[in-house]
Amino acid sequence: MVIYITANDTEIGKTFVASLILNSLSKKNKRSKIAMIKPIESGVINYKNSDLGIINNNNKNLKNIDYFNFYSFKEPISPYTASLIENKKINYKSLIKKINLINEEYDITIVEGAGGLMVPITRNKKIIDMIKDLNSHCYLIVNPNLGTINHTYLSIQSIKEYKIKFNGIIINSYPKSPGISEIYNPIFFSNNKIKIQGVIPRIKRTQINEIHLKSSNYLSNILGGKFNENLFIKSCNKLFKTRHL
Repeated sequence: MVIYITANDTEIGKTFVASLILNSLSKKNKRSKIAMIKPIESGVINYKNSDLGIINNNNKNLKNIDYFNFYSFKEPISPYTASLIENKKINYKSLIKKINLINEEYDITIVEGAGGLMVPITRNKKIIDMIKDLNSHCYLIVNPNLGTINHTYLSIQSIKEYKIKFNGIIINSYPKSPGISEIYNPIFFSNNKIKIQGVIPRIKRTQINEIHLKSSNYLSNILGGKFNENLFIKSCNKLFKTRHL
């Protein structure tokens, strides 16, 4: 099974959430072999500071995990643009074949995309094409703030048009003291049958290890955790009524 982590925009926190999902699933499935794949990454100075390197470092104490990357570029821009600048052509068909072969050898395959759904990989292929061609179970990372409803709905519309298996959204960087948008946006999503598969708190860099130790608290059962959407929405409704009604 391929779990594909994408987002409704760039700089949403896909890498951090992917790291937590890896952590949670690994702890729940201790005997399973897990592949963590960042197929393409731009803005890479060295492995330590790459997305894959960060995920590896966050989960260095876990076993039975292997990490894979096939294309890395120095410029922090779309993979296709970066490939033109560095004159390093991305072979899309080969990329899909490699990931499928890995998926056959592992119990769980987690893939983190680059940017949002419409980011170009080649002249004719985008991230959303990769999600489709890998027959992935797609999770969309979103922020809780003002504007997220528009971005999220546009992304979900594209996912549905491509007939991708959409498992739901994960809300990242949820504030300790939420404002009106952060309180009601999750309620709106839930009321409109958009499944919330996790809520990750807003943290400081110094809290990364602490959050990984508690990763299961923030993710749903399907992702190895114990997050309960109904309880979360109930608390949002209570907070909304207390503050604004």
